[in-house]
Amino acid sequence: MEIETVEAIGLRRELDESFANAQKWTSSREYCLVRVESENFTGWGECWGPIAGNREIIERVIAPWLRGRDLAHPESVHADLVTLLRGKYHSHIPWGAIGGIDIALWDLLGKQEGKPVSALLSGGRRESVRAYATGGFWPRVETFEAVRKAVVEEARAHVDRGFGALKTKIGLHRHFGWGSQRDVELVRAIRDAVGPEVWLMADANHAYDVATARQVGRNLADLDLAFFEEPIPPANIEGYARLQRDTEVPIAAGECWTPRQFDRALESGAVGYVQPDVTSTGGLTPSRRVRTAAQARSVQALPHVFGSAVALAASLQLLATIRGDPMFEFDRTPNPIREDLAKTPIENDGPEVPIPEGPGLGIEIDPDVLADFRVE
Repeated sequence: MEIETVEAIGLRRELDESFANAQKWTSSREYCLVRVESENFTGWGECWGPIAGNREIIERVIAPWLRGRDLAHPESVHADLVTLLRGKYHSHIPWGAIGGIDIALWDLLGKQEGKPVSALLSGGRRESVRAYATGGFWPRVETFEAVRKAVVEEARAHVDRGFGALKTKIGLHRHFGWGSQRDVELVRAIRDAVGPEVWLMADANHAYDVATARQVGRNLADLDLAFFEEPIPPANIEGYARLQRDTEVPIAAGECWTPRQFDRALESGAVGYVQPDVTSTGGLTPSRRVRTAAQARSVQALPHVFGSAVALAASLQLLATIRGDPMFEFDRTPNPIREDLAKTPIENDGPEVPIPEGPGLGIEIDPDVLADFRVE
């Protein structure tokens, strides 16, 4: 079957209140979705990053090249697309745009064959997956006590909703000027509030240098953390390997890595957990390869996801195929695009999230919600 139409669709929603992690303040949620059509079927994908750039690459470069191609082998299309864009951009391959296309092609193929994507990716292993609530972002307040109160109250609410695992943000210095000891205090306050039975993780969004990250990691070890995510800038894979050797808390990373960086990280033992994001790594095709490479080295894959319902569904299809005890990252920040875009919302059932069973990604996009959030 030939690909007939390829379209990039921008969605945006301004937030009522902004929130921050160690790198930035977020005042809106925006996504660049991809819609690919063949005969009477439609596939949906999602790019990593802002609308600007992704939309232009897809509409002006990828779409003219992709129309008329055979859909039967998304991996072959992915390889040819990487070659095309490497030739055009040399030192930069736009993995986020490729990810949106690749996810849409797998969704389209699954719908045409009447199978969930997990079945096409080597078969599903589970019907649901344990989830952890991602939150702990910081409000616009003046004091550390106000930040601590907000994140502790949020953590308790996640536990009350049935989550048995939580991830919070650290790296307060960039926005507030407080030292790393405040980060440790913040995690300690959450641990005291939710008790010892709840899995707790901390994400620094590469806020530290190696020395500071090592000290923070040693202090976090006393709080029984499941993992310490992105302590340093993602390109410093050698630094990750040193931290993994020196720090008792397992290191997790990968949301910012390219496929080749995953190879380097796994070869050097740089992480205890590897976190491919289906939108930023280049789609389901390379994410499946990362999964397999991690399994070969006995490293648990825990995919990163912070997107709309399309990214959530794609991640769940990948998670259905991962061995061991993977977890689904479930963003809990206010986000109507994530919550309303699919006609059947993706929700947790206690500590777990069911994996969509329908063909393709297993979700149906609500056209009215799509129109409400669409921006030109």
